[in-house]
Amino acid sequence: MKTRFALVDCNNFYASCERVFNPRLIARPLVILSNNDGCVIARSEEAKQLGIPMGAPAHEHKATFERNAVVVMSSNYSLYGDMSARVMETLRPNVPAMEVYSIDEAFLALEDWQGAEFAWELRSRVRQWTGIPVSIGIGPTKTLAKIANRIAKKTPELGGVLDLGLVRDVDALLARIPC
Repeated sequence: MKTRFALVDCNNFYASCERVFNPRLIARPLVILSNNDGCVIARSEEAKQLGIPMGAPAHEHKATFERNAVVVMSSNYSLYGDMSARVMETLRPNVPAMEVYSIDEAFLALEDWQGAEFAWELRSRVRQWTGIPVSIGIGPTKTLAKIANRIAKKTPELGGVLDLGLVRDVDALLARIPC
């Protein structure tokens, strides 16, 4: 039995949490601001496409927000903590071991039979039960699972899942990743 790990990472987590309870925010550019509404701490994909940087002082981007109808929200850490717990509770019963890595990420130890098909089912279950979209990367180490997750998230044709065990030339794939 060889060890394999999955990294489950929630997509645009704070923005996704807000969208669960306010569907009118779906497909709109959305930024979440830090305590005291000083800096951008989270962005929807639509806001990222507008070039709004992470950590940007909100007052410096006010014109961009207005010009592009960006929804600007104060952070709601109680909501994010609750939604994180819901995601983790959805993941935990499906694997022999789980390590919560951050508020929106968890490493899963996988059994031999748990591969891409399992990841697709798990991804669907998390979305159905919590409303939160996730990406899943699978690899022989936690580092490679994290890289697989990033590739899955940034490559739309993968649909949010990448199992490095199914990749013919892993070295060629990794060579394209900047260090």
